Amino acid sequence: MTSQSYDVRWLQRALASLGHYSGAIDGIAGPKTRAAIVAFKRAEGLRARPYIGPITLSRLRDAVDEPAPDRVGPESAPEPPWLVEISKYLGLHEVRDNAALRDWLRSDGATLGDPAQLPWCGDAAATALRKALPEEPFPPKLARNPYWARNFADLGIRCGHVYGAIIVFSRGKGGHVGFAIGRDPDRRRYLVRGGNQGDEVRDSWMAESRLLALRWPRSWPTAHQRALPRYDASGAVLSVNEA
Repeated sequence: MTSQSYDVRWLQRALASLGHYSGAIDGIAGPKTRAAIVAFKRAEGLRARPYIGPITLSRLRDAVDEPAPDRVGPESAPEPPWLVEISKYLGLHEVRDNAALRDWLRSDGATLGDPAQLPWCGDAAATALRKALPEEPFPPKLARNPYWARNFADLGIRCGHVYGAIIVFSRGKGGHVGFAIGRDPDRRRYLVRGGNQGDEVRDSWMAESRLLALRWPRSWPTAHQRALPRYDASGAVLSVNEA
């Protein structure tokens, strides 16, 4: 297990043993898992945000009897490390949190610029991927311009409906890129975690009719792929313009 990931099944069992989680042990860090993370962090006096960092992992290991796995095995379900990375910044807004957001976007050694002035979904995706998977090869077009969302359609390998997939959409003549975390096949919508969604790092629903590509990084094993969980998007706001 890398330092930028954690085993989700172990996490769910640990949170369940402490009375914070009552969902399935399915290896998907969905809404119930994130709510349980928040509940545990609140109980520990930590900032109650729905992501796992080293302090939270350490506290959780101290609180339960089952040791956390130190290697990937058949029962493992590691959280995609690029999701771990971007999830640390959920809720950061391009204006309200401009300084903190800009610090993160340039922490991989490059940045498009001020997110309050420029479309930054590609900047967020590139930052998350480069920090989580520093050995991931960027194809030539993407390496030259990681801020043009459609260039991510050439990254890695093609994949199906898997949790954490790099997902690319059309947006007029341009595009949008984020990471797939859920799907409503009946309403033909994807739940996407990414930057520049409602001007912040957040989860948003997007129409399948805009889909251009689903990709998986070459440097993260396909053995870790898990089916994209199904959710009900009825009544959800559909994103139509991530500008």
